[in-house]
Amino acid sequence: AIMTKHLTKPILSRRQLIKAIVLAKITTFSLLTSAANKPPKKSIRIRTREEVSYQDEPFLGRNCGKCLLYQGDGLCVILEDPVSLNGWCSQWVPGTIG
Repeated sequence: AIMTKHLTKPILSRRQLIKAIVLAKITTFSLLTSAANKPPKKSIRIRTREEVSYQDEPFLGRNCGKCLLYQGDGLCVILEDPVSLNGWCSQWVPGTIG
């Protein structure tokens, strides 16, 4: 039992301590499983090529291959249609910082 220096009576009995630990674990498990079952929020809006002024050629040395939004194999985070590795759009973001 947990004791204090000034009291001879335990603050929590062993049974109370075990109940508190079990309750905390159940609560944590419930929160984690409910969070895992929620679908992720989709914060990125998929755009058309026209909306982002997409072109198949690079612009000022910038291309999809150097963009943070490019996922490889012609896939872009914000475009539904495949893109060229050498393409460019107005949403271009440098793939590396610095």
